[in-house]
Amino acid sequence: MNILVVDDEAAYRDLLKASFRMDGWTVSTAADGVEGIQRLKETKIDCIVSDIYMPNMDGLKFHANVREMPEYALTPFLLISGYSDQATMAALTKSKNDAFFLKTQPLKLLKEWVRYLMSPPDRRPSKRPEENPNASQYA
Repeated sequence: MNILVVDDEAAYRDLLKASFRMDGWTVSTAADGVEGIQRLKETKIDCIVSDIYMPNMDGLKFHANVREMPEYALTPFLLISGYSDQATMAALTKSKNDAFFLKTQPLKLLKEWVRYLMSPPDRRPSKRPEENPNASQYA
């Protein structure tokens, strides 16, 4: 499985890249939505994890652009942020993303979300990762 990680914070982007690779996933990275679009044109991606607040093209605009690309219209898309203020939550509601993850939450939970979103809808567990105290069942 190929994951695209888009985040302007190099340290967090590298952390996610290393963590996903440890689980056997192939990872491409980009520093903003503009680079993210370029990566999507270069490589077949199965899941996208993108920060919201980035320069050049933020995560919400990137998400909207991705959804207009026929080959990625249904690709699992998880937005991440270090912020959970009212403005961020309102923007997320309008974006119709697949999931939202706070950077302050354990990385293990983010990986469980990625596994959940990448599994076929008809084979997903009935409970989403944050609803299940034993999230390892998504491995």
